[in-house]
Amino acid sequence: MFRITNRMMYNNTLVNAFRNNQGLLAAQEQISSGKRINRPSDDPTGMMEVLQLRTRIGKSEQYLKIMDTAEASLNTADTTIGTIGDELKSAKELAIQQANGTADGTTRANIAQRIDNMVESMVQYGNTTVGGKYIFSGLKSESPAIDANGNYAGSGKEYKAEISKGIEVPISVKASDFLTADLNPSASTTSTVASLNGGTGVPAGTFTITDRSGTATVITVNPGDTLGNVMTAMTAIPAITASISTDGASLVLTDSTAAPINALSITDTGGTGTAAALGILGTRTTSSFTGSDLDPAVTATTALSDLNGGAGLALDDFRLVNGSASATVTFGAEATVGALMTTINTAAATINATVTIDADQRKLAINSNTATSVAFALDSDVGQTAELLGLGGGRNIIPVLKTFSAALKADDLTAILGSIDRLNSVMENTSSVRGAVGARANQVAITRSSEDASKFDNTKIKSFVEDADYLAAASELAMLQTAYQATLKSSAAIVQPTLMDFIG
Repeated sequence: MFRITNRMMYNNTLVNAFRNNQGLLAAQEQISSGKRINRPSDDPTGMMEVLQLRTRIGKSEQYLKIMDTAEASLNTADTTIGTIGDELKSAKELAIQQANGTADGTTRANIAQRIDNMVESMVQYGNTTVGGKYIFSGLKSESPAIDANGNYAGSGKEYKAEISKGIEVPISVKASDFLTADLNPSASTTSTVASLNGGTGVPAGTFTITDRSGTATVITVNPGDTLGNVMTAMTAIPAITASISTDGASLVLTDSTAAPINALSITDTGGTGTAAALGILGTRTTSSFTGSDLDPAVTATTALSDLNGGAGLALDDFRLVNGSASATVTFGAEATVGALMTTINTAAATINATVTIDADQRKLAINSNTATSVAFALDSDVGQTAELLGLGGGRNIIPVLKTFSAALKADDLTAILGSIDRLNSVMENTSSVRGAVGARANQVAITRSSEDASKFDNTKIKSFVEDADYLAAASELAMLQTAYQATLKSSAAIVQPTLMDFIG
């Protein structure tokens, strides 16, 4: 015969009460938190799915924040370019007005002041900011796009943002696409170190490369070196490979040291700042890294194939005008900017004008050799060469306005009439650029709608997996409370001691 002791009854009572109490706590937690899964042990498979969904929702929220910034930049760009278009319409009206027979030197000089003020406004428009970022500076969004002289000072690379997985869009437009041209040469092995960093150059000196095996080598950069010379000197180190990035913007260094024990380190020596100017100063634990933008300036030795970020430059005939004289520039097989300028200046000499590399070393400039007339260039209906060189209309709003002002001050009717055509050209380009900005804004809006829908769907699925069913949880809680009370009452009756428990 099996004897049931009081201890056994007490223990069984405690176990049943504890089990019911745990159920009550779980039901109460679901109702108070609103979640069916509050910890991995509640549903390991469900928790894994919830974590994946939370990650997707977090990415969507991040993309939506990026799109907020993108929309702000694009909307501001659209408004600014629209305002510029309105200013250009006013400039064209003034050009037409000053080209008629009622205008004279005095009225034209007065209008020239208005055009000069317009140029100052264009500089301000070009340096528009959103959230402290210069939206027309490309990748150099921390610094102004246009300098005080009306020259482009930004990056040749567009500022892009990933607004959804696999979708990257430029969130603005470079000022060099509509305010003033930038030939934007890419770096190549023939680029001189003096042409880098916008013409500031790389100072002659030395720097030390310590590869990941710990071997240190001193590299010397001389004043007349090309980037190719510097790269050859660096690749004399057995473990180091030097190349130029695919976008032609930076140096890429790779250290192939097997089982490395150190980081790849590049330090300047002698206080020259040579490595910093090459964009490679610092210590990296990775085997390969890309330096900062080398930003080459335009020089006579710059290859035409390096212009426009390595896309090159198509050479179409265009016309030069200076007073009553004009000449057509016809190209042959020019390969460098110097050879290009020789061809242009051969034609320019016949109209008493000269073409040079502009002081900012980003484009070309044309100057009349006489004070009584103003020289300018006009592209053919199918060409774009003068525009891209900075001599024509199109993307050269500031140079065109400056030429117009000079024509008014010189009382040069031919140049004033020429400004009408050039203003038409910049207005057409401005409208095209504004359309491109609008298309980008539309793409962001469409992507936002898709990302919002994705976030909603993932949130809905997460809720289905994770959230508690309030009605079911409340019913479960009521049932467990009843069971718990019944357990306590029945257990109390069973384990209640009587006088007979103490007899015997």
